[in-house]
This record gives sequence, structure tokens and C-alpha cells, in this order.
Amino acid sequence: MGKQCLTKLSGNITVGCTLPQVGIKNIYLINTDDVKLTLSSANTYVSSITFAKDAKSILVEGYKQNIQVTGSLRTMDASVKQDISVVFKLPRTGSYVAQTRSLITGKFYVLVEEANGEHTFVGAVSPLECSGYDFDSNANAGMITVTLTAPEGSAGNYFTYATADAVNAIKSNVGA
Repeated sequence: MGKQCLTKLSGNITVGCTLPQVGIKNIYLINTDDVKLTLSSANTYVSSITFAKDAKSILVEGYKQNIQVTGSLRTMDASVKQDISVVFKLPRTGSYVAQTRSLITGKFYVLVEEANGEHTFVGAVSPLECSGYDFDSNANAGMITVTLTAPEGSAGNYFTYATADAVNAIKSNVGA
């Protein structure tokens, strides 16, 4: 790898004296066909998001650690990015089961609302697709576990953030 491809760290990495809050409060699923994203020039944050007419984001409420976001390194010949997975549980009843076809076949951006009040945006580079859909009638209260990840062979993603305007646009377009 040529020297010009390396990126330097921009500053110190320090930790405060308080214990950080961890965990996920909620996630918002956004179908990629329903929105137009605008990223910062360095692709480090979503500066705006515009919804198509009647398009909605879908709130998945967090409770008892039913949402998990994990990351690992995704190394390819031409790039190194992150392989970020969003895992959540949903009841295996009524209208939730009717939504599963869209979950299984759709492509999504995910706004992650963390317990500490920060927001992470996942899928801006490579939208997430369903890579796991599992349930066991005798386990996990009969709930369905859905896993969304960047598709196999894609470049992967970076953790990105969203401006307050983008977060507000997503939250104000939550469907019923």
C-alpha cells in the first residue's frame, strides 16, 4: 500500500471519568428506495435526508437488549471498511409477520439511537440487507431475530453520524 493511501489520526483519544451509558435505545429502518441521502464531503456524516412523498421510517423500539449493533473489519483487495450488523427481535404475531417479506427483500439504512443520546447511521456506503431471519417457537419468547448486514461482496461501511436535521427528519417520518 502506498504511503499516500494512509490516513493519520487527527488527535488524542481520551476517556472521561464517568462510566458511559451503553446499549441501543431504538433503531429506525429506512428503505433505500424511499429517500435521498446527502453525505458530507468526507463521507463521515449524513448531512440531510429527503423522504419521498408518503414514505416513512420504521421505529424498532429497544427493550431488554433486543437490539444489538456489532462491527468488525471487512478487508478486500481494494479497501478496508467495517462490517456492521444490526440485530433486532420482533414479535412473531399479526402485522409483524406481514412486514417480514419487506424485511427479507428490502435494502435499508439504519439510524441507531444509542442510550447515551448519540446517533449512528449505518448503511450509507453499502445499504443493509437481511442476512439472517431466525425463530424458535420454544425460545426467545417465540420472537423472530432479524440480522441486517451489508451484502456479501460489497465494500462494507463506516460508522457515520447524522446531523440533527437528518435525525429529526427520520424521527418525524415514523410510520404508524
